[in-house]
Amino acid sequence: MSLGKKHVLGFSPNGGQLFASVDEQGVLRIWDTETNTLRQEFTPNLQVSGPCTALTWVSVSSSRPKKSRKSLQGYDEAGGRLHIALGTLKGAVVMYSMAEGSIARTLSGDGHDGPVTSIVYDNAGQLYTVGADCRVLVWSLSEQKSVAEWQVGPEKPQNIAYLQKSRALAVGSRQLKVYDIETKELVETFTGHSGEINAISSVACKDGTEFVLTTARMERVICFWKIDKKGKNKASACTLLMEDLAYCLTSEVRNDGQLRVASVTRNGNIHIYLLNADSLSAEKFVKPKVSLQVVSDGADTVEPIVAIAAHFVTDSNRSHEILFGYGSLQQLQFERFTPNYGEKLNVIVRADPKKLYASKKGKEQLGYQAATKVQKPIVSQKTVEYNSALPISQKKVQNEVPMEARLQHLKIHGTKLSDGKLLTQSKTQLLMQALHSKDQAMIQAVLNTQDTETIQLTLDRLPLEYVSPLVNELSNLLQGKHSKVRSALRWLHVLASTHTSVLMSEDKEALREKLSICLGVAEQRMNCLSEALQITGRVNLIISQMKRNADNHLNDRNALIVNDYPDEPIDAPEDTPLAENNWSDLEDQQGSSKSISDDELVADDDLATDDLNADTDSDEPMD
Repeated sequence: MSLGKKHVLGFSPNGGQLFASVDEQGVLRIWDTETNTLRQEFTPNLQVSGPCTALTWVSVSSSRPKKSRKSLQGYDEAGGRLHIALGTLKGAVVMYSMAEGSIARTLSGDGHDGPVTSIVYDNAGQLYTVGADCRVLVWSLSEQKSVAEWQVGPEKPQNIAYLQKSRALAVGSRQLKVYDIETKELVETFTGHSGEINAISSVACKDGTEFVLTTARMERVICFWKIDKKGKNKASACTLLMEDLAYCLTSEVRNDGQLRVASVTRNGNIHIYLLNADSLSAEKFVKPKVSLQVVSDGADTVEPIVAIAAHFVTDSNRSHEILFGYGSLQQLQFERFTPNYGEKLNVIVRADPKKLYASKKGKEQLGYQAATKVQKPIVSQKTVEYNSALPISQKKVQNEVPMEARLQHLKIHGTKLSDGKLLTQSKTQLLMQALHSKDQAMIQAVLNTQDTETIQLTLDRLPLEYVSPLVNELSNLLQGKHSKVRSALRWLHVLASTHTSVLMSEDKEALREKLSICLGVAEQRMNCLSEALQITGRVNLIISQMKRNADNHLNDRNALIVNDYPDEPIDAPEDTPLAENNWSDLEDQQGSSKSISDDELVADDDLATDDLNADTDSDEPMD
């Protein structure tokens, strides 16, 4: 079964004699529940298959050897060799052999396009897996490959359960869907959980009725679903209450027909329910018959110990007991306990597994020291002289260099540039630290540098792996205010000229994607460049004309002023000889104009007299 990312575990089919779990680091541990010992520990190759995300026990038929009871724990009750089928993060399915203590084989064929979320075995040579790609894959152990598949989406499946009597597969996501294995069709759906199902179990009664038990994340109930292989959006047949979220479910039907259900909650308690399959009611919520809580036997304080998993014992002589493990996935202790159903809460006081392992390890060390008979001599530290095995020269090296000379050598002389600036002005280390820690305040402090020489020194010493993060930061600055844009453009200009080869060595699409923000900001600002240039040109033209008019002094050379109205007095300076000459010229022009006008008038009078005489001569002959 699969219980999420951090709860991948399961008991063996031979009465729960073995327990397998995978911790957060992907290490597979197999425990002997009878002797409380760690049998095997296996770390898979994470690069090849990836960490384990789901597991189930598999029994492969083989001849059963005649050996001791301890060696027979790798076989089930029918004599089959026990294996563990592991679903991995990369979608593959591998078989771990208990006898070999390693991966026996990897099943071939089309795997999942993502992690395997749950895996189940049908006890007939076939495995069923669901994954994040919303597919069900059927794996044949005899052919060692995948033989069939079908879709179960759109919701991501989290758990599956195999129903042997109805030959169906229950897939749990947010809904519970039942698929017929032969036809691969959806035959029944159940609705009732508000979250994704994180634990599932199935049970078959003697009359042939099958139930599926589920619990969801962020819910403190267990739902019973009766399988009929018909109907949609059906409700649960019964609901069980819990005090916290459940991470492990187990169930069984006893010989007297009584149905027992156990759940392990997040706070480490175990709830046991006793039900009658014939009298299940959906209207009444069922509370646990008894709850088990494991605590430590500390002298000062009593601390709870978390229970990890629970399993009902199938042995007929010990059918009233429940097997559970407590502690942590790295340090586990198992116990078979008979609950007292007369009390609501059974408190089990046990030693903390951490203290047990610590004391056991100390005893082993003491036993090892006693076996090797190693004794340490008791000596005084003041009288002991430790000699080295290497030859030491008898000549004593004397340092005759005085302290003043040594201090002079320790002075740091900064190399100066041509303009007197030190090379220590480089802010390479500060920029590297800011880009590595992504401290925006430190990045702004470095990029606000206005000195071009400092920027050049900083970028010359900048490692190549920091060029790409710096481009991203400069792209963000280009989208800010004007001051930030100026700083970003200054850094980007020096960066492009200094690390041109680094930028050109990248892929064209990658470089375009990296500089897309910078190019977009530049193109956006260039869209209004023509309008801005037109406005600038016209404003400059107007300003130049205004300056030219202001500088044009027309009356600086005393230009001649002509008055069209002679009656009005004209104020003109009399002292200047230039003015007198101007007036004399004006009088000459007026005299010439008067003489011309008189001559014209005399000519006009003569012409009029001649015309009158001609008219008179023409009138006389007519008379």
